[in-house]
Formats: sequence, structure tokens, C-alpha cells
Amino acid sequence: MSERRVVLGAVVAIVAIIAAVAVSGVVVAQDGSGGSGGEAGGSEGGEEGGDLLDVSGWAAVAALLGGTVVLMVSVEVLIHALVRTAIRFRVSAFLLAVVFSGFEFDNVAFGVFTGFREMQDVALGLALGNAVSIFGLTLALGALLFPFEIDVPREYLALLVTVPLVLIAPLLTGQFTPTNGVLLLFIAVAVFAYVLKRERESDRSFMQSEEVMEIVTVADGEEPPSTRLPTPLRRVSRYDWFWPIVMMLAIGGIVVGAEGSAAGVEGVLSTWEMTGTVVGLTLVTLLYTIDDLLLIIEPLRLGYYDIAVGGVIGSLLFFVTANVGIVSLVGTVDLAPSTLYFHFPVLMGVTGLSTYFLHRGRMTRWHGALLLGLYVLYILVTLQFFGVAPVSE
Repeated sequence: MSERRVVLGAVVAIVAIIAAVAVSGVVVAQDGSGGSGGEAGGSEGGEEGGDLLDVSGWAAVAALLGGTVVLMVSVEVLIHALVRTAIRFRVSAFLLAVVFSGFEFDNVAFGVFTGFREMQDVALGLALGNAVSIFGLTLALGALLFPFEIDVPREYLALLVTVPLVLIAPLLTGQFTPTNGVLLLFIAVAVFAYVLKRERESDRSFMQSEEVMEIVTVADGEEPPSTRLPTPLRRVSRYDWFWPIVMMLAIGGIVVGAEGSAAGVEGVLSTWEMTGTVVGLTLVTLLYTIDDLLLIIEPLRLGYYDIAVGGVIGSLLFFVTANVGIVSLVGTVDLAPSTLYFHFPVLMGVTGLSTYFLHRGRMTRWHGALLLGLYVLYILVTLQFFGVAPVSE
């Protein structure tokens, strides 16, 4: 009975936040509607002729989708090449596994390139959107498909509900600045250093990246199925210079993919007169959640619950510290009040509810359906009432 009361109270609180915003959002949207067109026009007028790619209409959608695919594939190749290079030169495999549990190369690349195009609002929207979707979409769908029981260390549950609070200070000031970015990156380093220390001292490894562990546990020179190479390449892969070259090629692919995605987003914004953070919170978030979803569902299917939940926790910690920090370093982002009174409370509510479920030691289909329902409600309210969303003009 006590669990039902806690869950009911949390759900009522989250729904109340969303409902209150749904009412007040009408006024906010009406007040901002006069400026939204100016924002769209300003972004068009402010474009530099030096952009590598300039598309609009359905070509922009194709650029966004194609760039995203290239970016994700390049990131996968980079991870394998980076780990292989590190192992070849005797870097700790354990360190790599823990660090990679939360690091999101594709989000970083996308954030940097959208920042270069002066679309930090899209990058910030992606960071906030992913922070919400990691529970409301990724963990929710995982629980719906493969309910599980788990014992999460209390220290990690405490990190889940406390680390996002570091965003309150910049939210209260109404902007994320490069100074905030530096501080958030320091916090990210401190958090992951603590996780590394905790994992090293524990008799049970919790937060490790499955794909990194897949690579580091095979014998040197022997490829796992996901990285199996053609025979000619397998021969040259024994040389020290092979994986560093692959790593550089993957970085080139990331540059091309991120530029394509950023150009596609810019074209979508100008063609359909949408605001940047809404696109980041919805469309781009869904695209960039696909890989996270696969990396959660596959371990759950195989029964590796620790790895799946560790990836969720690591991703959340990364999104609210390093990801937002890197976006802030590229350029100052001015925030709309809705970030403080709507998006952040929803983030904390969904995170708190998920943390409670994990604290109880199980994720059921009912839990997954509840989280997914709240996430869908959040997206609907965002689309309906925040055409001018978490950033100000």
C-alpha cells in the first residue's frame, strides 16, 4: 500500500506540473508567437555563407536522417578503434569500460556542430530531451519488453537524484554560459572519478559499457562478431598504426555526419518555422535515442541487468553535466522561463520516480507503461504549448 501511495503521489505531482503548464502555456505561447517568426527569420538571416551544407524542405529531412546514420555508425567504429588503440598501448580496460558507460560521442558531436551554426538551443534541447527520455522512453520500453529485478547500489541512486540539481543555478540566472560549461565539465570529471573509484573497490562491477567489455574481454588480435574484419584487413590490423588510422577515419565520419545532421536541423527549422529547442526535445531526441535503446534492450534480453541499468545511470549523469557543459562552452544559451518551471521539474519528477522504482529493486511492465505514458504526455504538451520553447530569443 505504501508503494502505491508513493507512486501515486509522484505521478500526481508530475501530471500536475504538466497540466499547470498546459493551462499557462497557452498564454506563454501567445505572448511568444509574435517573436517566433522573428526568431526563424533571424536564424535564416544570420546564416553565414561559409556553411558546408545548406538544404531546405525534404532535402533537409534527408540530410538529418542521413547525417544521423553516418554519425552513429562512425561513433560505433570510433569506440571500437579507440578501445583497440588503448589496449594496444596498455591503457586500463576497466577504466575504459566505466568511462564509456555514459559517454555519448554522437550527442557531443551534434552539440558542437549545431553550436557552430549558432543553434545551441537545439543542442540544449537534445541534452534535456535525452535526460528525460533515458527514463521515460529507454528504460520504460526496456521494462515493458523485459521486466527485471535488480539491486542498485544506493550511492548511484543518490547520484541520480542529486547530480541534476547542479543545473538549478544557471536555470535561475536564465542562461548557460561558458563559465557554467567549465564548472559542469569539472563536475562531470568528479562524478565519473567517483564512479571509477567505487567500481574499482566493489566486488561487483555495475556501471560498465557492454560494447566496450565485448571488445576488451576477447584475446588480443581476435575479433568479436560485431567487429569481424575481412581477411585482408584482419592481417593489417595486427600493426600498431592500423587502429589509430581507423580512429581518424571514424572522426572524419563523425564530422561529416554531425555537419549533415546540423544542416538538416537548420533546414527543418527554416522550412517549417519550428523553434530549435522543440526540435531538439522531440525529433532529434527520438533519433539519438535509438542507439541508447538498443544498448539497453539487448543487455536486458540477455539478462545483464546491471549493465543495462548502469548504462542508463551513466547516460543521465553525462547528459546533465558534460553534455550541457560542452553545449555551454560553444556559446551562451539564453533560457525561457519554461525551462525552469516546466522542463526541469519534469526531468526531476521522472528521474525521481524511476529512482524509486529502482530502489524497490524491480522494474515491472506497469512501471514501464507509467513512465512511457508520462513521457508521451510531456512531449504532447511540449509540442502543443511550447512552439517557443526553453530558450529565449
